[in-house]
Amino acid sequence: MPYRLPHADAAPPKLVHSNVPAELRTLIPLAERYGVSDDGYRTDMLATLDQTEREQLIRAVQERDDALDVWLAGPEAAVVAPTNEYVAFSALRMAADEA
Repeated sequence: MPYRLPHADAAPPKLVHSNVPAELRTLIPLAERYGVSDDGYRTDMLATLDQTEREQLIRAVQERDDALDVWLAGPEAAVVAPTNEYVAFSALRMAADEA
């Protein structure tokens, strides 16, 4: 059974494609699913994944690792209020690292 976040506000928001670098837009569905910013909820969610789901998540993020580095370590890293997309992709990377 898929994991359901215990609170609707914990779920990643629907992301705006134009706020994501073009080379990372193929990861938007994963960011909308796994980009949970709360560490505890993200850990609980990852615990429900089977081995295939874990491998797919890790592989997809690793394939875009350089582009993620450019964006996540770029100018938006210093912004006081980053976009929802930036937060979700940061959490997606943490999810892949934790998986």
